[in-house]
Amino acid sequence: MEDVVKVVRALSADTRLRVLKLLHGRDMSSGELQQWLHMPRQTVSYHLSVLQAGGLVRSRRAGRCVVYAAALPAVADAEGKFERFLSRTLDDVN
Repeated sequence: MEDVVKVVRALSADTRLRVLKLLHGRDMSSGELQQWLHMPRQTVSYHLSVLQAGGLVRSRRAGRCVVYAAALPAVADAEGKFERFLSRTLDDVN
């Protein structure tokens, strides 16, 4: 149940949905996300940490940068219903 709460929390902010839309299909560094979102580094980092806690984003080190990618959380169903829901939701994000 706690995992579901973390996913719902991660999806509950417009900024986090915008981050997910940017990461849908491509990996980006936090600096790139900051430029696209026109937000301070701390704000972007906060939203990335909430998305990571929900299992919707994963990160990896690439030299001096941290690169982020979209991920499916552990609570995603095997039939792909969650993935389709998320895809349709991100289509509506500006």
